[in-house]
Amino acid sequence: MEKLLSVDKTKATEKETKKIKSKKLAKLVGEDAEITIRELSGKRYNTLQAMLYDKKGNRDMNATYDFNLMCCVYGVVDPCLTDQKLMEHFGASTPKDLAAILFGMETGSIASEIVKLSGLGDDAEEEVKNL
Repeated sequence: MEKLLSVDKTKATEKETKKIKSKKLAKLVGEDAEITIRELSGKRYNTLQAMLYDKKGNRDMNATYDFNLMCCVYGVVDPCLTDQKLMEHFGASTPKDLAAILFGMETGSIASEIVKLSGLGDDAEEEVKNL
């Protein structure tokens, strides 16, 4: 209890970030490219997980790509996928569309890294990969 009371309370709400390489982005810019990802909150992750199931509670395999895209929208902080200038430049009408344009099928591995960074462990990472 004493240790907890001595902790800087702002650390409890800080979200961890990490830089990872993006092959698709590197192809677009013509050189090595890194993106910065941020952990998702438990609430956000649960909301995204709900996308994977239909109204009857059955797994909707067609929703996997959308799940990965939305993990990128909420978990990629650089480049900012909600930036209006960036969306306009690439002809994207939504941040989700921009994620698809910039990362394509790489969204699966990026989403996996975001889930892992969010503290959901290797089991969750495997679950995302196997979607």
